[in-house]
Amino acid sequence: MNNGFCKKHFNTAVHKTGVCFFLFLFLVGFPVSFQAQTPMMDTLLSAFHYRPKPSFDFGTRNSFVQNSRADIWGIKLGVSFHKRVRIYAGYNYMTSDLQAPYAFMGDGKLQEVTLHMKLNYGAVCFEYVYYKTKHWEFSLPLQLGIGESRYQYAYEGTLRNRDGGLIILYEPMVATEYYIFPWLGVEVDVGLRLMLRNNSAINKEFNGPMYAFGLFLAYDELYKALFPHSRLAQQM
Repeated sequence: MNNGFCKKHFNTAVHKTGVCFFLFLFLVGFPVSFQAQTPMMDTLLSAFHYRPKPSFDFGTRNSFVQNSRADIWGIKLGVSFHKRVRIYAGYNYMTSDLQAPYAFMGDGKLQEVTLHMKLNYGAVCFEYVYYKTKHWEFSLPLQLGIGESRYQYAYEGTLRNRDGGLIILYEPMVATEYYIFPWLGVEVDVGLRLMLRNNSAINKEFNGPMYAFGLFLAYDELYKALFPHSRLAQQM
């Protein structure tokens, strides 16, 4: 085994995680200084005095698996309390095609195929908006997921799975959003994916940083702008 190669990859993963962690702490601490006069628990509890309204979201987060970029697509449906607390249930899956060669004996000879890694999980998400103005919003989305990772490959005209196993993960993030219009803005999200239980059959490093940035649509506000007199818009 090439120990230098392993050490290089280990140090790279640690460096990425460390940089993201310190950026995570900076983005948490900076906005809090603007709202120190309002105790967080008071704001959090007072939000539940308001009637919950439907809320939904979907998008892609960037992450890494064993130093390879792995994009995660997700959709979330839930409720919002006074635009301060959001509770969602969602579904996530990896859209990146991470591959590995695989050889096995089949039909009396050596068969070589390509394994495609699959990762999908359901999740519950709690998001607290701790600083909000007309244009700025800072929030803490916390997500707990449970699902499966596995390899999939094509053989004799069918798709087959191997090395499937349970995964449990925790994803704390900081979301920073600037609203250009009520329904359009710019976002920068950073956080971590922490595996509470990994699939031991797949020897890959899933712990690491997550991030997303770019333009975003506030779908509930866009819906209200397009259909202001609809029944759903009145409930949002």
